[in-house]
Amino acid sequence: MQKIPFLTLDKVREIVKTYPTPWHIYDEKGIRENAKRLNEAFSWNKGFKEYFAVKATPSPFIMNILMECGCG
Repeated sequence: MQKIPFLTLDKVREIVKTYPTPWHIYDEKGIRENAKRLNEAFSWNKGFKEYFAVKATPSPFIMNILMECGCG
């Protein structure tokens, strides 16, 4: 199965022209789907809670997404 990127090359080129670097593009839908799959994989353990290292991605936007998905 081939995974299709959430952005096209043309869209990336448009973003590069619009915003100065450095910047990051996050796939919010993908983050939410992965967090859901992780929680489902450990659903057998009622005490399980995923704790995300803030040092890995210190973005308030990402932290809010993960918190909404039940991560600590």
